Amino acid sequence: MGGIKEAKKGEGCVKTLSFKPKGSSSGGSDWDDGVYCNIKTLEIQFGGRCIDAIRFQYEDKYGNSVTPQKHGGNEGKRIIQVRLNCPDEYLISIHGYHGDIYDRFGNPTHVIRSLTFETNEQSLGPYGIEERIKFSFPTTGLIKIVGFHGRSGWFLDAIGFHYLPISISK
Repeated sequence: MGGIKEAKKGEGCVKTLSFKPKGSSSGGSDWDDGVYCNIKTLEIQFGGRCIDAIRFQYEDKYGNSVTPQKHGGNEGKRIIQVRLNCPDEYLISIHGYHGDIYDRFGNPTHVIRSLTFETNEQSLGPYGIEERIKFSFPTTGLIKIVGFHGRSGWFLDAIGFHYLPISISK
């Protein structure tokens, strides 16, 4: 239940789990940033209709910064970059909206309309337009997101993530 994919080995971390992407199952092409130890920055590009593109900067097990390619297009005029205070601050969930828009040729295309990122310290967003079909991932907050995957083409079509279960010690 919840769209959980099989576990896989991480970047020197313990086994990770993945939530299947929410959004379009056919638009754009599949992408997968992989699994890292920390997420350092989020870059969200959006306009008046949807999330156009997204990019993350990660930290590998050696402390090196890794910035995979941007996922999506260049139509959105607004670009927001958020730096997390890692390793103390980390992502625990994302939620948003997905639905149809019309592309530049007048064809309907199913895309991510908005995103909100939740960390263990704050809520970031919403970015984009909160309308159409609401989505969320069934997390308890006792996870750490360690990588993203999804689909993109002209826009961000779908998004999912890799995560590690965590325990809070007192």
